[in-house]
Amino acid sequence: MEIFINEVSLEGQYLTEAEFKDAVKIFKSIFDLLHHKIKEKTIYKENSNLFINYDGIRGSNFQQSLNKIKDKSLKIAFKNIVFNKLNPKEWRKEQVHSPDDFFDCLTTKDCRDVKDTSLAEVAERQLQNSQIIYLVINFTKSSFRVVHPDIKECCLISIIKNNNETQAIDLDGIDHQAALEHWLESKLKLSQVEYDQSSAVPPRDEQTILRDSRRFQKTTNRYDGRAVYCEISTGRYWYVDNLHSGKAAHLEVFDKTGQQHLGEADLQGKIDESRCDQDKTLKIS
Repeated sequence: MEIFINEVSLEGQYLTEAEFKDAVKIFKSIFDLLHHKIKEKTIYKENSNLFINYDGIRGSNFQQSLNKIKDKSLKIAFKNIVFNKLNPKEWRKEQVHSPDDFFDCLTTKDCRDVKDTSLAEVAERQLQNSQIIYLVINFTKSSFRVVHPDIKECCLISIIKNNNETQAIDLDGIDHQAALEHWLESKLKLSQVEYDQSSAVPPRDEQTILRDSRRFQKTTNRYDGRAVYCEISTGRYWYVDNLHSGKAAHLEVFDKTGQQHLGEADLQGKIDESRCDQDKTLKIS
């Protein structure tokens, strides 16, 4: 698996130090999750001396923008992600694409020329070896935020080499942690951030089987503050029991009328019918 940091997504889109600081926090959270979930990976970036010249806060290059952040621990954490000499690697030392080729990104409104950038490099690598899994990490609020047709909350970066439509490359991109979670599940079959069974709070919907949008559809109904989901194939209704947490966390399951409680399900969706309660009903609008 090869991951590329898209320096071109730094476009001076942040108007204030606070906006830029939030973007750096989000960027850090992406890599925190990547390091937790993926052991075998190679991360690539632009040459550090070139990377820092892209704009962060409008009117300031990245280095100047980073210097404006007062949170020293955040700055150190970010520098360890991007500027550490061992990780990530500078792709120019292993460059595959030719500087004589042209690479146009169709994702941006102005059909941006991305020749001699990380996007050109990852596009060429995907052309030459589609067996490797590639992912592009964008900074937030960039012009590369075009909705991915197949993966929830992700973006799709379309690039054409040398104006040849037969050499079109579609790259998966993400710019926040939730998008990465969906991408990991879609591409690598890795589940979302796991629910901690020692937690004192109930699980989020996405930490349960309810995250499977192919199986469940979220309704407008709610019970005890939790969204109610309809199981597409059966019409049954499911929701997270908001009164139980930790090892006792579970989902409640009802028939398609809401009048019959079918039992309790674990977070993976296995129903325990012995836990059905004839006195429980669910009002469906």
